[in-house]
Amino acid sequence: MRVLLVTDYFYPQSSGGTEKYVYELAQALRVDGIDVIILTISYSSASYQYDQFDVHTIPPNTDNSKTVIAGVIPANNLQSFINKLSELKANVVHFHTLTTSISTYHYQAAKQTGAKVIFTSHIPGNTCLRGDLMRYGKEICDGKVRLNTCLSCYLNARGLPKSISPISAKIMRVLKQPPLLSQASSIKKDHLEKIKTVCSTIVTMSNWQQDVFLINAFNPGQLNLSRHTFKQISNQQEAKASDHITIGFAGRISPEKGLHILMEAFKQLDTTRFTLLIAAIKVPAENKYLETLLSESEDSPNIKWDYNYTPDNIGSFYKQLNVLCIPSVCNETGPYVMFESIARHIPVIASNLGGMREWAGLNYPVTTYQYDDSEALAKLLNNLPAYPNTKFNYPPQRTQTDLAQEMIAVYNK
Repeated sequence: MRVLLVTDYFYPQSSGGTEKYVYELAQALRVDGIDVIILTISYSSASYQYDQFDVHTIPPNTDNSKTVIAGVIPANNLQSFINKLSELKANVVHFHTLTTSISTYHYQAAKQTGAKVIFTSHIPGNTCLRGDLMRYGKEICDGKVRLNTCLSCYLNARGLPKSISPISAKIMRVLKQPPLLSQASSIKKDHLEKIKTVCSTIVTMSNWQQDVFLINAFNPGQLNLSRHTFKQISNQQEAKASDHITIGFAGRISPEKGLHILMEAFKQLDTTRFTLLIAAIKVPAENKYLETLLSESEDSPNIKWDYNYTPDNIGSFYKQLNVLCIPSVCNETGPYVMFESIARHIPVIASNLGGMREWAGLNYPVTTYQYDDSEALAKLLNNLPAYPNTKFNYPPQRTQTDLAQEMIAVYNK
C-alpha cells in the first residue's frame, strides 16, 4: 500500500503541531511496512528527503484574487498537484490541511485518481468561518453552520460591532452584496459538503470535533476518533531541587494561543518564586501582537523569550519546566505541546476549551481554568507545589504504534 500524506506545512520549512503529527505518523506507518510519501507546499520546486522520507512539493497558490482566497475557484497550483498525483500513484491520499493552496479542489482531484481520500482535521478553522469556534469570540459554539449567524459572527471578527452584525448579515445575504463576503457562510457550508462527498473517512482527534461534524449532518460511520499519541520519552522528567517554579509556554505567538492571558496572570505572581520561559514560534502576520507582548515584558526579567527551539532540541526546554501552561482562547484538538509535556511527566495548566478540557476528564495531569480569566489562572499557578510533577499517577499513554494501527484500519476500510 502506498500512502501519500498531504500537508501545507512540513519540516524543515516550518515547525508546528501539524508538522509533528504528520512526521510521527509517517514514522509509525513506515515501521508497519507502509510505503509512505509526503507532499507539501514549497516555493522551491525541488523534492527532497527528510529522515529518509521522500518529500514531494508543489508551489503555493500565487493568485490572490478574492474568488481563489474564498475557495470559489481553485488555486493556480491545482495542475501541479494533479501532475504529482499521476506521478506518485498512491492508493490512499491522506490530507492534513485545508487551505487555499490545498483546498477541496485538491481533494476532488485525488478522488478522481481512484485513490481513497482521508481527511484528518487538526484545527477548528476547517469547520468554523471565524476560525476559533468561539461565537462572537466570547462563548463556545456548537459548530453548526447557520448561514446568518455564522456570517454575523464572522463580520464581528472583522470589526463590525455585535449590536449591528446580525441585521447586517441578513441584509447582505438578501442583497448578495458584497458578492463574496455576503456568501462566506454559504461557501463554508459548500466546502463541508464537498468533504462529506469526497472523503471516505474524516479522522478527528477529540469528541468536540466529532460533535461538530455530526451536527453538520455527516454520517457517523464516516467519522473516526483517533486521539493524539505520546512520543515515548526514554527519561521522564525528574523534580528539580528548587522551590522556584518555572512555567513554560511553547507555540506560535498569535492571539488565539492566549499568551497575553498568561502574561497578565504572571504579573500577579511573586516573581521571586516564578519564571516564565517562552519557546516562541514567530508568525509573520502577527508581528504587531508579538511586539506588544515583548514591550509588556521588558520590565519583567523573569519572563524569558527564546526562538531557537527545534524538534531536535525542544527537550532542553522541557527539562527546565515544573509546569506547562496552555492559555489558548480557541478550541484546540490538543494541542501537541500538551502531549509532549505529559509524555515527560510534566503537568499542564490549560484553558477549559476543546481538547484540553477532554484530556483533563481522561485523568491526565491537566488542570483547567476559565479560558478568559487571568485571575483564575494566576490563582492556580500561585498554589502550585514546589514539585508538581511528583504527585500524579500517570495513566497509560497512547503511542505512535496505536495511531499507525488505527490509520491502517482506516485505509483498509
